[in-house]
Amino acid sequence: MISPLDTYLGWDKPEHLKGCKRPSWDIGIRDEERTARYQYRGDDPIKHSCPQEDCGHRNTFTQTMIRIVCKSCGAAELITREKTADTRTLPTSTTALGYGLAPRQVAGLLLWPGHPYLDIGSYRTDDPHDFVLTRTGVKEVTEASIVGQITQGRGDRGGIVWTALAVPDPKGQFGYGQRIRWAHANDGRGRGGTPLRTVPAAVKWIGARLAEASALGGVA
Repeated sequence: MISPLDTYLGWDKPEHLKGCKRPSWDIGIRDEERTARYQYRGDDPIKHSCPQEDCGHRNTFTQTMIRIVCKSCGAAELITREKTADTRTLPTSTTALGYGLAPRQVAGLLLWPGHPYLDIGSYRTDDPHDFVLTRTGVKEVTEASIVGQITQGRGDRGGIVWTALAVPDPKGQFGYGQRIRWAHANDGRGRGGTPLRTVPAAVKWIGARLAEASALGGVA
């Protein structure tokens, strides 16, 4: 599972050539079996041997190629990787990724789903997602459009609580190590504000911090 911020930020997109009249991508995936290993192209193939009988690094490997082409402007990218148990192609869905699901509006803000928790056993919740929040009218999540984040947590008795971060601030004291730092935080249990036991409660708490910052001239 990746964080809700990483669900939306840090992903590069192929770029069309300037003046592309009909921008779209034709995407194909191909596996090439028995691809020889080379240190550098033009050298002799690497002869690999290993005392570990379960070693998967053989003299040849299965290479996956991903071809991305715009037939309008001619821009193209070819991505190659070794296909292993860790790098397999996994057919999935937006339900399993979070990304690609439509946002929903709560208390005047848009909630964009992050990667869901495992919906089994003690992890089962009525809402399996974490969220990044933007204002309404946003069509695509960018670092500049994000105004808050909500993540699931557990209270002292094991019940679901919602941790909330609000008001992006490059000098904020919360969110060290994340892609965005924040001016305000609520751990959902009462530290940083009232306990947040539902998603709407967490959204309203974030909305209140945004309103305060706006009144002080800190948020547009």
